[in-house]
This record gives sequence, C-alpha cells and structure tokens, in this order.
Amino acid sequence: MSGTTTHIERTPHIPADAASPKLKHNETLTLNLESGRTLGYATYGSTLPSAPTIFLLHGMPGSRICGRSFHDACLKVGARLITIDRPGCGNSTFAPRTLIQWPEDVLALADHLEIDTFSIIGASSGASFALACACYLPATRLLRTMLVCGIGPVESLGWIPWALMRVAPWAIRLFAVHFLLPRLLGPYIDKNAEQLKDLIESQCTTLEEKEQVATEEGQKGLDDTVLQYVEAFKQGRQGPMHDGLLLSSGWGFRVEDINGDRVRVIHGDQDTHAPLSMAKWVDGKLGGGRLQVLEGVTHFTIWKKCGEEVFSWAAGN
Repeated sequence: MSGTTTHIERTPHIPADAASPKLKHNETLTLNLESGRTLGYATYGSTLPSAPTIFLLHGMPGSRICGRSFHDACLKVGARLITIDRPGCGNSTFAPRTLIQWPEDVLALADHLEIDTFSIIGASSGASFALACACYLPATRLLRTMLVCGIGPVESLGWIPWALMRVAPWAIRLFAVHFLLPRLLGPYIDKNAEQLKDLIESQCTTLEEKEQVATEEGQKGLDDTVLQYVEAFKQGRQGPMHDGLLLSSGWGFRVEDINGDRVRVIHGDQDTHAPLSMAKWVDGKLGGGRLQVLEGVTHFTIWKKCGEEVFSWAAGN
C-alpha cells in the first residue's frame, strides 16, 4: 500500500451531567457600573485578597464559567482568578461597546474589588480584548499579559481575498454578519445541554483530543464547557454576535503601539481555529521574541499542555 490511514474512534457520548449546570455563589457575582450596566463575573482559585490576581478573558462563544477549568491550577500557583462576562454574555448587560472600551470595564471591576495590580490572560478571541487592555491600561496596574491560542485581526490571516477587502470595511462586516458568524456560532445557538455536549465531542477530531475527553476528568470538563456556552447565550445571540463583529472590524488601536516587554504569546502549531499565522503576526507587531509555539498542540489541547505554566507566569512566579 502507498500509505495508511489512522482511524480514530469517537468517544462514546455520555449525557451532560444534570448536576453540572448548577451555578455556585462565586459564579453569580455582579457589579453595577456607573453607566447603569451590570457586569457579571466569577472568582476561582485563591480566596486570599493578597494573592496575585489574574483576569481571564473568555473566548467566543464564552462566559465567565470558563474559569471552572482552571480553579485547581490557580490554587496550585497561589493565584486569584477572576473571569468576566462581556456585554450581552452571561450576566453582563448588552451594550454596543468597542474593543477599546473594554479596558474601562476591567479597571472598574479591579477598583471595585480593591485590586491594585493584576495580570490578564486572553484565551482565543479573548486575546483581542487582552491586547486592548495592554494598549490602554497603565503599566502600574497591568503587570503582565498572556495570549493563549489567540485570534488576531483580519489582516493577520494573510489571505489575498481578505487583503482586498481591507479597502472596504463594510464588505468585511457584511461577510461576517451573513456568512462567517452564522457559521461559527450557529451550531451553538438554541441547543440544550445534551446537544451542546454532543456538539463539543464531535469537534474533538484528533486522537489526543478524543483521549482527553474520554477520562472522568475530561467528561467533567465537557460538562463545565457546556455550562459556559449555556451562559454565553442566556440573553440570546446578540452578545456573542457582537463579539464576533468586533473581531472582524477595525480594532481601534495598533498592536505595534503596545509595549511588548510584558506580553507573552503561546500557540499550538496544529490549531485550526486560530491559525498559527495569527500568533506570528501579533508577535511580529510586538517586536518579536514573545511567541512560544507548541508542537502537535491544537486549540483544544493547549491548556492541558501548558495551563499551569501560563497561570504561574501570570501570577509572577
């Protein structure tokens, strides 16, 4: 034979755990902002006020419940983890906020919780919001910024069609509204917990991804991810859709204007959701030398590979 094909059996579907969707007190916290909006957030890891604080910015679709997966890792490194719902997701009031307005919400929550200094981790689409914080928040408050499997701006894709569309921002927006976002978010909309879990399992295509979700710990992680998505759409699709529009529009700031000395970028070379070219583009704009590429790692397996390292660095250890 000229070649062989490895057949990967799909992990048997286990219905979503009925107990998992129950929210804990630390996952139902809110802040009433001066504008009248509500900001939903959750806390994980250390409960010591003196512990180094990390804000984790969720992906798309996503919500504050993303922190569940990292509670133990943050306890281990002695860090306090805070996750925030973006407008229209979870418990945060929807408003057509821009990327460059997001740092105001982060700073408002930090002030409310009397947190003087902190670090930020941006996961997947949360990386763009993390970069906005790195651009606009003072270095006396934001100590470190980490981008994990981050999604970059449209121009970071490097595709000729996108390059041509840059001259017409309205065309990019139409493409996102009518094609890209429905394709990305459509499978998650109007799904119950069991349907969402089945969908997430079907997205695990590599052997390592399937092995990861086959364990008892992996199944618990899937249940937590299901709840994260349920919370993301609890107000409808407007919040996640707006997130996507922000990513596909002009960001309002230049990555090259960010001081890259306090920024790190970690990415898997097998990531098909956020191509490695995006991370390389961002690294180049930051001055180079900030990117760590993990071989054989996908969008789903990156946290298993380097999760503790990420939180340890963000905590200043």
